[in-house]
Amino acid sequence: MNVRNTGSGSRDPERIAELAPKASDNVKNQHVVSQVLLSEFTTAVEHTTVEHVQPYDLQHPERRSKTRPPRGVGKIENFVLWASTSLETKWGEVERELPCAFAAAKAGTALGDPRMTGILRDVIALHYIRSQHYREVFDRIFNEFVPRQRHWLLTERADQLEAAYLQRTGLPPTGPQELAALADEIFSLMIEQYRDGSLLRVRIEDSFNRARELMAQNVLTILEPEEGEFLIGDNPALTVRKEGDNLFFGMALGDSHATVLPIGPHHVLALGPIPLRSRLTKSEVDRLNVLQIKAARRYVYTRPDSLLGAMIREASYLWIVDNLR
Repeated sequence: MNVRNTGSGSRDPERIAELAPKASDNVKNQHVVSQVLLSEFTTAVEHTTVEHVQPYDLQHPERRSKTRPPRGVGKIENFVLWASTSLETKWGEVERELPCAFAAAKAGTALGDPRMTGILRDVIALHYIRSQHYREVFDRIFNEFVPRQRHWLLTERADQLEAAYLQRTGLPPTGPQELAALADEIFSLMIEQYRDGSLLRVRIEDSFNRARELMAQNVLTILEPEEGEFLIGDNPALTVRKEGDNLFFGMALGDSHATVLPIGPHHVLALGPIPLRSRLTKSEVDRLNVLQIKAARRYVYTRPDSLLGAMIREASYLWIVDNLR
């Protein structure tokens, strides 16, 4: 019985071993929303030397937050705990290309340029995987997987577990406690890798590569508002699905109609199996903004002189109710 690799990705142990020398080389504050992307929502603010965004704290909608530069928002302390500097380097390969891709999107030339289109696909994949949603799903799946697999070993595969115990000790188990101890040992390395962050580190990298491959098969559309403007949340790349008049978000990539990402007040990227209508009505813009608010973990951002503040504060109360459930 291959006790060490049970339930892990096929290359997890090898990749963890490759990265082990870099385990303690970490970036403390890691952006889950790229500074380059947040910069598309900035404007000049009086008495500052750099442009700012306007944050809205959804936990305290009645407060007026101070404007901030992009480097000061959209980040999480120790988002990845293990070898994160090497991961930040990988993200940087995409982020360095974003200014020219965003400029091409605004100029209307991006969709005719395969290189620009590829960069825009990659920024969707980056924000879909490097997200609080991804880490929450990863944590939930892992914490469901280990007890379920342990129970499966002790029941459905008890004969193989007994054989493994006999092979290791030369004696048959005298009771269920010996088998339970062996089952715990089988998962001990994976649990250790989960706790020290190395398992998340290699899984997030692998998931990013897989998301890029999957998204490369889809059609990119750049959406613009007929009226109004877009905001961006701290969990901005959303899978969406339309059913009748209802718009849902948060499903798996394969179950969605599109993955959307705002890249500025007047542009949203949409990636899906079919091209979408590129001009959105005011009501459609509002619906996408509400989805950003609902999907956010705490903050959304606009231009400092945006008129969306009243709508955000109103929708914030619905967010609070949803997060109290």
